[in-house]
Amino acid sequence: MDLNQIPSQPFEQARPSASQPNVETNIEDDVVVGLPTENVFDPFSEDEDEILSAHEHDDEETLPIPNNPPLQPQPVAIYNPPPHFLEFPNEIQQDSEYSHLLERDMVVYPPGTLFVGQRFQTKEQMQDAINRFHIVNHCSYKVKNSSSTRLVMECVHHDCAWRCRGILRTREQHWEIMILEGPHTCVSPLISQDHNKLGSQMIAQSIGEIIEVDPSTSISTIIAHIKSTMGYTISYRKGWLAKQHAIENIFGNWEDSYNKLPGFIWKLNTQPAYQGELLDEGSVIFKRLFWTFKPCIDGFAFCKPIVQVDGTFLYGRYKGTLLVAVAQDGRNNIIPIAFAVVEGETSDEAIRSAYSRNGSGWTENNSVHVYCTRHIAQNFMRRFKNAALKKDVVNIGKFIITFLKAFDYYF
Repeated sequence: MDLNQIPSQPFEQARPSASQPNVETNIEDDVVVGLPTENVFDPFSEDEDEILSAHEHDDEETLPIPNNPPLQPQPVAIYNPPPHFLEFPNEIQQDSEYSHLLERDMVVYPPGTLFVGQRFQTKEQMQDAINRFHIVNHCSYKVKNSSSTRLVMECVHHDCAWRCRGILRTREQHWEIMILEGPHTCVSPLISQDHNKLGSQMIAQSIGEIIEVDPSTSISTIIAHIKSTMGYTISYRKGWLAKQHAIENIFGNWEDSYNKLPGFIWKLNTQPAYQGELLDEGSVIFKRLFWTFKPCIDGFAFCKPIVQVDGTFLYGRYKGTLLVAVAQDGRNNIIPIAFAVVEGETSDEAIRSAYSRNGSGWTENNSVHVYCTRHIAQNFMRRFKNAALKKDVVNIGKFIITFLKAFDYYF
């Protein structure tokens, strides 16, 4: 209401007409002056669904009134405010410290806060606040009606009167709680181990700072954190999903990460496919795949002049061997530099064969081929199955390395 448009008549008491009922003249909230109190819109009346549906685009200052026969206007008391009520001092209007008090921004309330008129930027934020309310109060609800402009909820127990309705204010583009009946009368004195409204996304928000500091945080640590902060013991699966959501929220998902790679190099080998004895010209069979990434290639320039190659068997639907070539930086951190999927370690893929092949780029002038003591010990154990002799093999390898270092130092 614009206070500048208020006429400056003196305050006078309204005189009710003998033919009209007595009418209150006090202005209070959304009660409309000049109408009997029984005709004022009741947000909890039986026809609230039809009324809210017909006026969901209205502002909250213009709540609808049921269609009743018009009444004769009654004299209304006019208030003549003093001048200092008509405008704010300049220092308040211009001071940004108080400007937020004049705006209708969203306010972040503590978890468990829920009241009529509470506003949210999105439907998800409103439902998150309702979930937190029920988690704090150890009760639950179910969604009765959900659409792009409305969300209606009620208690899971039919004998509980708790009910909540939120709608989208399309003009102001925010969600607002319009109806909140209750409180819950079904709250159990026993606290359950978990809560069905405590989802992995909410847990991900709670553990975000923990995962950002240490992405390798264990699931048991996450479960203990939720137990200490929220009072619930979540399942391992829920904790694992929450960790994945937190990692994605902080660092992005795997697809986006790979799409951001500046370069991708690959080479695929296939072999002809046959249907019985006939060649299938429209199909080929996977044989080998090599790939690497440009960051791996760039990082290799700052690593120690050594390349280690190892492989592991694939145990999924398709068999084969995954080969990985790695290097080490100055702090002994391992960096992968190349990958390959092959059918197995044949003469074509064996390290020694690949090193000695003409045109491989590896020569005695720029490199030297050596054996890995750990792999030798593993092969020895696989052949002879003697742990004591395996230790001797490892010690022999260490002695040879020490001897060669000493030889280079003295001679």
